[in-house]
Amino acid sequence: RDKATSNICTAQALLANMTAMYACYHGPDGLRKIAGRVHSLARFLAAGLERLGHAVQHAVYFDTLAVQHANQTAEDLARIAEAYRINLRVL
Repeated sequence: RDKATSNICTAQALLANMTAMYACYHGPDGLRKIAGRVHSLARFLAAGLERLGHAVQHAVYFDTLAVQHANQTAEDLARIAEAYRINLRVL
Protein backbone atom coordinates (compact mmCIF):
# COMPACT_ATOMS: atom_id res chain seq x y z
CA ARG A 1 0.00 0.00 0.00
CA ASP A 2 2.72 2.49 0.85
CA LYS A 3 4.32 1.84 -2.52
CA ALA A 4 1.06 2.47 -4.39
CA THR A 5 0.62 5.82 -2.63
CA SER A 6 4.22 6.68 -3.38
CA ASN A 7 3.76 5.91 -7.08
CA ILE A 8 0.66 8.10 -7.25
CA CYS A 9 2.50 10.98 -5.59
CA THR A 10 5.47 10.52 -7.92
CA ALA A 11 3.19 10.55 -10.96
CA GLN A 12 1.43 13.70 -9.77
CA ALA A 13 4.75 15.43 -9.06
CA LEU A 14 6.01 14.48 -12.52
CA LEU A 15 2.92 16.03 -14.15
CA ALA A 16 3.28 19.17 -12.04
CA ASN A 17 6.95 19.51 -13.00
CA MET A 18 6.22 18.93 -16.68
CA THR A 19 3.47 21.56 -16.59
CA ALA A 20 5.75 24.06 -14.88
CA MET A 21 8.54 23.46 -17.41
CA TYR A 22 6.08 23.77 -20.32
CA ALA A 23 4.91 27.12 -18.97
CA CYS A 24 8.47 28.33 -18.36
CA TYR A 25 9.62 27.21 -21.80
CA HIS A 26 6.80 28.98 -23.66
CA GLY A 27 6.50 31.98 -21.36
CA PRO A 28 3.41 34.17 -20.91
CA ASP A 29 3.28 35.34 -24.53
CA GLY A 30 3.79 31.83 -25.88
CA LEU A 31 1.02 30.44 -23.68
CA ARG A 32 -1.34 33.20 -24.84
CA LYS A 33 -0.47 32.42 -28.45
CA ILE A 34 -1.12 28.69 -27.94
CA ALA A 35 -4.42 29.41 -26.14
CA GLY A 36 -5.47 31.78 -28.91
CA ARG A 37 -4.78 29.16 -31.58
CA VAL A 38 -6.68 26.47 -29.66
CA HIS A 39 -9.71 28.74 -29.21
CA SER A 40 -9.55 29.85 -32.85
CA LEU A 41 -9.68 26.22 -33.99
CA ALA A 42 -12.65 25.56 -31.68
CA ARG A 43 -14.48 28.57 -33.16
CA PHE A 44 -13.68 27.34 -36.68
CA LEU A 45 -15.10 23.91 -35.84
CA ALA A 46 -18.22 25.43 -34.24
CA ALA A 47 -18.90 27.55 -37.33
CA GLY A 48 -18.49 24.56 -39.63
CA LEU A 49 -20.73 22.35 -37.52
CA GLU A 50 -23.44 25.02 -37.43
CA ARG A 51 -23.27 25.37 -41.24
CA LEU A 52 -23.86 21.61 -41.45
CA GLY A 53 -27.00 21.89 -39.29
CA HIS A 54 -25.58 20.86 -35.92
CA ALA A 55 -26.27 23.12 -32.94
CA VAL A 56 -23.44 24.07 -30.58
CA GLN A 57 -25.06 23.89 -27.14
CA HIS A 58 -23.12 26.64 -25.36
CA ALA A 59 -22.32 30.16 -26.57
CA VAL A 60 -19.27 30.40 -24.30
CA TYR A 61 -16.49 27.82 -24.69
CA PHE A 62 -12.71 27.63 -24.91
CA ASP A 63 -11.56 24.35 -26.45
CA THR A 64 -14.47 21.96 -25.90
CA LEU A 65 -17.77 21.98 -27.75
CA ALA A 66 -21.01 20.27 -26.80
CA VAL A 67 -22.90 19.61 -30.02
CA GLN A 68 -26.53 18.71 -30.63
CA HIS A 69 -26.40 16.63 -33.80
CA ALA A 70 -29.19 16.59 -36.34
CA ASN A 71 -29.77 13.10 -37.74
CA GLN A 72 -26.62 11.20 -36.78
CA THR A 73 -25.51 9.44 -33.64
CA ALA A 74 -22.45 10.65 -31.78
CA GLU A 75 -20.65 7.46 -32.78
CA ASP A 76 -21.42 8.11 -36.48
CA LEU A 77 -20.01 11.63 -36.21
CA ALA A 78 -16.89 10.34 -34.44
CA ARG A 79 -16.30 7.79 -37.21
CA ILE A 80 -16.67 10.44 -39.91
CA ALA A 81 -14.37 12.82 -38.04
CA GLU A 82 -11.78 10.09 -37.54
CA ALA A 83 -11.62 9.58 -41.32
CA TYR A 84 -10.53 13.24 -41.53
CA ARG A 85 -8.06 12.85 -38.63
CA ILE A 86 -10.23 14.89 -36.25
CA ASN A 87 -10.21 13.74 -32.63
CA LEU A 88 -13.66 13.80 -30.98
CA ARG A 89 -14.66 12.58 -27.55
CA VAL A 90 -18.09 10.98 -27.48
CA LEU A 91 -20.03 11.46 -24.24
